[in-house]
Amino acid sequence: MPFSGKYVLESQENYKEFLEAIGVSKVEVANEDMVTDIYQGAYYSITKYMGGDSVTHTFMLNREAELEDLDGTTFTTTVRLEGGKIKIQFPKYVYTAEVSGDKLTEINSIPNGITNRMVSKRQAQ
Repeated sequence: MPFSGKYVLESQENYKEFLEAIGVSKVEVANEDMVTDIYQGAYYSITKYMGGDSVTHTFMLNREAELEDLDGTTFTTTVRLEGGKIKIQFPKYVYTAEVSGDKLTEINSIPNGITNRMVSKRQAQ
């Protein structure tokens, strides 16, 4: 399934608990304030807009990329596509994203068992 599109958050679980567990003290944003833009081509670009903040990850699959964690720390990782899901190993958690129909499901899992799940709906072009 193509990932490209603009997605508006519809629901999320354990967002505040996830941020606290990884040591990020950001204010929780309302669902309508979180938007994810994904471009899929030779490179992938994922931009997450959270209120007044944004973070962009640009990478090629199966190649090393320098990305930024939610606390602003940069790190190097290899982004993979496994079973139709984008998988990124962050220093403190694992991020996966998949598209099914017009829904984007993003999951952030940390070793202690806290999982943040976000479901967003693709906006019509």
